[in-house]
Amino acid sequence: MKNFLLLIAFCFAMQTSLAQRNIDLYWDASYSMKDRNLQNELVYLSNYFKKYPHTNVNLVMFSNEVILKENFLVKDGNWPELKRELSNTIYDGATSYNILKNSNVDEILLFTDGNENLNELVSPYNIPITIVSTSIYTNTSKLKLVSDLASGSFVYLNNDLRSANQKEKAEQLFKGVDTGYIEGNITGIEGALGNVSIINKNNNEGVASLPNGNYKIKGDNGDYLVYTFLGKKTINISVDKANIINIFMPDIDQNLDEVIVTSKVTEVEAELVNVGNQKVDKKTLGYDVETITEEEISELDTNLAGAAKGQFTSFELPNNTYDRVDISQFLGRGKNMTILLNQYGLVVMDGMPLGQSGSEFGGIRYAQDDIINPDMIESITYLKGLAATNKYGTLGRNGVLLITTKNATAGKATIKKDIVLGTTATYTGNAELISDLPNTPYMNALKASKSIDEAFDTYLVQRKKYGNEASFFLDVYDYFKGWNNDLVSNRILSNIYEVAYDNDVVLKALYYKQQENGDHAAAIKTLEHIVKLKPKDSQAYRNLALAYNYNGQYEEALKWYDNIDKNIGVGNINTLGINKTITNETKNLIALHGDKLNTNGINPKFLKPINYKSRIVFEWNDLDAEFDLNIINPQNRFFTWSHTRAENSQRIAQQKELGYGLEEFYLTSSDIGEWIFNMKYYGTNAKEKSPTYIKITVYKNFGSPDQTKKISVVRLEKTNVEETVSKLVVN
Repeated sequence: MKNFLLLIAFCFAMQTSLAQRNIDLYWDASYSMKDRNLQNELVYLSNYFKKYPHTNVNLVMFSNEVILKENFLVKDGNWPELKRELSNTIYDGATSYNILKNSNVDEILLFTDGNENLNELVSPYNIPITIVSTSIYTNTSKLKLVSDLASGSFVYLNNDLRSANQKEKAEQLFKGVDTGYIEGNITGIEGALGNVSIINKNNNEGVASLPNGNYKIKGDNGDYLVYTFLGKKTINISVDKANIINIFMPDIDQNLDEVIVTSKVTEVEAELVNVGNQKVDKKTLGYDVETITEEEISELDTNLAGAAKGQFTSFELPNNTYDRVDISQFLGRGKNMTILLNQYGLVVMDGMPLGQSGSEFGGIRYAQDDIINPDMIESITYLKGLAATNKYGTLGRNGVLLITTKNATAGKATIKKDIVLGTTATYTGNAELISDLPNTPYMNALKASKSIDEAFDTYLVQRKKYGNEASFFLDVYDYFKGWNNDLVSNRILSNIYEVAYDNDVVLKALYYKQQENGDHAAAIKTLEHIVKLKPKDSQAYRNLALAYNYNGQYEEALKWYDNIDKNIGVGNINTLGINKTITNETKNLIALHGDKLNTNGINPKFLKPINYKSRIVFEWNDLDAEFDLNIINPQNRFFTWSHTRAENSQRIAQQKELGYGLEEFYLTSSDIGEWIFNMKYYGTNAKEKSPTYIKITVYKNFGSPDQTKKISVVRLEKTNVEETVSKLVVN
């Protein structure tokens, strides 16, 4: 009986070894797997095929998408063709686990490191799965969980004991270096500045710079530094990803829009008011000045007269049902004192006096009400008496209404596009046309390629040297787009997930490229991850709402805009700085797609449509970036919007605190001709030097059914060189 049982066991074992087994073999070929211990994994498979010498293998090789699907038959434990295919794998692209499917097989073998970026690894149902990894960066807890849920097993085969320092170095890729100290050099127009006061407002640490301008102060990422020196403009810095910060302190210019003169940090700032040519402390004035801001202008106001009426004392717009009355016919100081002289006041927009109507019989009547949309007004100041005549003489004797538009605001926060032509300096520069592709060694090598196959081989060679730089993949993606092969170019771009998955600055550049290429679904995935990384950044939620709009998911877009407006589910963000952008985009969404939307409960201000001949939005991925934007009108006049610490340190500090980096401009039907947008880049404070990427979105007929948009992305790396980044023709 015993011998009989042994015979049965032997026959069963023979039958098991001879029966053909069906398996799915998933082979991760993403970029992060390039350092796998291939030899260990091949040894594992050899042992597996010794146990199951007759196996039908369905190979699925994948990265950001399926690269190869092929069937191999293992006979008598021999598998040379399969081994050759696996050994010749080219590792490139991000990791997508959507390819993992349930099928009618005996077992699933998955060779991966478990690092998720495009989507989550989910356990298959009713099929045992064995997961094998040899990477030192393996997500072991995730792989163990997935295999346990499928009644399978997780096998970790790495015995390559590389130093912990190497892993730490890799993890610090693209991350800021925190040494516990901030240091640098401070200069002014005269050279090195000694005895500059540097205060860290987070820990109250204070130091003074040495005679050569050098300084060193205790500080950490996120700390707020204030640099003050008598006679110099105060500089405010929010520390982020940098431990070396060099500062240039400009002299105080009495004509600058914002000036704080102090030899020490103070919590109380002067209340500055606009008096026509500068901003001064209201307490030093000997006359009355009244100002309203955009917050006090009703969304229901449709013209200038409506915006100003009832807002100021001794300011009156006569009611005349026979003759239309507009803003140029306001009555102020001296009204009704004479029938011979003009009783009307003067309207000044962004420093330029507008045509003054005459109240006398036969006087000229101007129509000024419709020259600007009230949505575009930053503030209105009413000067009376001495304030008016000091600046504008007899023209201002009846009062002056100063209108500051959103693109000529104090502190240069924005610059108005409706500037009267001919009021700014003549442009005499010689800007370069920005290159589509950068002048780098790897790009020069790629340009020599005669075919896409040759180019891809060159890319793999160059990747060995530059594969840790995110900008390398962004640039090479642009190059391969020229070969019109989306499969290759998109896979190359997806490597960003592999090398910079937790770097929001790089990921913003990635989603810029995705939107430029029209891949809006991929951009949404990227933005959803950015929101997780930066839940306090106000622009992160706006970007996501706009991305849903671009992808045709209008209801989802409106939901996010509504959440932002009501501060529900958006991390209690502060939207100061992007409120107008959110308002414009929400109004635009409802105006164009309202028939598909449920607007119940939506803020009524969003239901009022807006229209602009052109709207242009600039966004930058690195909030530390410093640059000047020169806008040149068709008459070759220009004005400069400055995003530098020397000119606008407080605004930059606010942007970093609230998490936004954008500015928008408008052009109207009166701005006919070609407009040129030039940028001069000054670099960033980040220790890891990398390019800054600018997303430029140009809308034509914004708010109209025939609205169009064009997204372009430019790379800024050359410093102190003016480059043309965009041109716009208004006709």
